[in-house]
Formats: sequence, C-alpha cells, structure tokens
Amino acid sequence: MRAIHKALALAAIAGAMALPAMAGDVSKADADKFVTMCDKDKDGMMSKQEMMQMVEKMFDKHDTKKMGKLDKKQAEDFLKDLLKGSG
Repeated sequence: MRAIHKALALAAIAGAMALPAMAGDVSKADADKFVTMCDKDKDGMMSKQEMMQMVEKMFDKHDTKKMGKLDKKQAEDFLKDLLKGSG
C-alpha cells in the first residue's frame, strides 16, 4: 500500500509541476513558497523526504474516502492545493 502512495505522490508532483508550465513560467516566488512549505528542518532546502511527506499529507487530506486513491475531482483539488501551497 505504501508503494501506491509513493507512486501517486510522484504522479501528483509531476502533474503539479506541469500545470504551471502550461500556464506560464513558474516564478521564483512560487518556487520559494514551495520550498518553504516543504522545508521542515528550516535549512533553506527541501529534501526528497520532506517533499514526499508534504505531498502524502496533502494526498491524505483529499482522499476523503480513505481508499488510497483520488478520483478526478479530488485530484484536481489536490493539485490546486499543491500549487497554492496550502499543505
């Protein structure tokens, strides 16, 4: 089950990174906000572990039926939250 979460988290990250590219360039402010949101040890950088923990937390927030997967609407809301940085 943990492998499913990691695969979904990676897919969500890839999708989240693609959305700003489709909408235009990601600004430095967006990147700074994302790093700050993930950076739990406050070293100014985000580790893979920190990013995965944040994405898993957000995924679980949107997995309201606790099925380990998101439908299209839940995935859309998840990506919107991820992009606005409301982890």
